[in-house]
Amino acid sequence: MKISLLLIFTVSCMLFFTEIKSQGCSDAGFCTIGNMKQHLAGEQSVKKQKITLLLANGIGDENVYIFAPAIQYENTLNAHWEIQARVTANYATGNLGNATGLGDLFLSSSYSFKKNSKWQTTLLLGTKIFLNNSNILVGNKPLPMPYQSSLGTVDLLTGVSVTNDTWFFSTALQQPLTGINRNTFLPEYWEIPEAAKYFPTNDFNRKGDVLLKAGYALPTGNSFKINIGLLGIYHLGNDTYINGNVSNQPIVLVGSRGLTLNGIAAVLYRINNKFSIGLSGGVPFVVRDIRPDGLTRKFVLSPEFIINF
Repeated sequence: MKISLLLIFTVSCMLFFTEIKSQGCSDAGFCTIGNMKQHLAGEQSVKKQKITLLLANGIGDENVYIFAPAIQYENTLNAHWEIQARVTANYATGNLGNATGLGDLFLSSSYSFKKNSKWQTTLLLGTKIFLNNSNILVGNKPLPMPYQSSLGTVDLLTGVSVTNDTWFFSTALQQPLTGINRNTFLPEYWEIPEAAKYFPTNDFNRKGDVLLKAGYALPTGNSFKINIGLLGIYHLGNDTYINGNVSNQPIVLVGSRGLTLNGIAAVLYRINNKFSIGLSGGVPFVVRDIRPDGLTRKFVLSPEFIINF
């Protein structure tokens, strides 16, 4: 009964979040890869390998509906090393059409130092490799970033986390390495008023992000875990695009640099040692002025299904 009430409360909170714009993570999945995942005390299984199905749903700019499924594999090699791989995909539909495509491949490894008292320190090193060049078209017309299944860059991912049974602290860097992506969207290509509401992103050059996260595990039973916290993402610079009809010089998207601060929550229910289900979401307290990368979400609901073996 208590579990049912907690699940109802959590889903109600998620529905409340639908009315508020949020940047969401700095990239689809980066905030939860490896040791960047929101800490849930006692979530570790006696099993060494894990497959997770993630089914994120959201509403982006101009009410574009976005479904972003992902499948993730984790392997705890020993007391110190863990490896992880995640493949994402994306379906988006809105007033400019529908778009489907593969997203990104995330590869990461985590190294955990020997516990100092009750605290555990873990380092992360990884990469994000795009599986789509960020130029999905509809009727030979380029779509803006909210419809794209990937940011279209290869990124370096680094981070460190410090945890105990109750608290979780982490910081991380996501730095694009390949410069501009292949997106070619300019509103004037469409010649309709709906397109003018999206940000121009032809030859889009997105800057990096620094992540800071703090989480607290609420006292619950052994099978049911709840975590609340804060997630801050600072976008390190203003993004740019090129409009060849005006100039071949980069045009700065003023206001795309800055801080996004989100309240975050996650729940996990362990059915048994082999199966678990989870749910996560967030609500913003501070947002950047503009988010041309298409990561804005009015609504986020992310269930996950976990198999340990």
